Amino acid sequence: MKLTAEAKEFLEGKHFAKLATVMKDGRPQLTPIWYMLEKGKLYVNTAKTRVKYKNIMRDPRVCFLVDDGYPYVMVFGTGRVATERDADKDIENIAIRYQGEKKGKKSARDIYWKQERVTIEIVPDRVLVSL
Repeated sequence: MKLTAEAKEFLEGKHFAKLATVMKDGRPQLTPIWYMLEKGKLYVNTAKTRVKYKNIMRDPRVCFLVDDGYPYVMVFGTGRVATERDADKDIENIAIRYQGEKKGKKSARDIYWKQERVTIEIVPDRVLVSL
């Protein structure tokens, strides 16, 4: 399933996302998260020590929400480790997107590159759009 042009335009804005994963006991786990849209695909980046990563490795079902109140894009789908991507470069690009060039590069260098990171692609099964 692909994102509409309208959904892509909204997602290109600098919004935070909410990523829901499934805990071992079946409860949802919800995290506010930075993301990037590249070539029509949604990516998030996280440390391998995070609960969301462990949840996705066990059960890849996710719900990804980007909203500005009622305007929103919600993606039900699967999280998959994007092994073909450079996770360190991705977190640097995402940090720059949210923090600006100078602070983003500093955060990448001083914090994120010291962690074992992965990039997760959100592969859509169903997309709901209310814009």
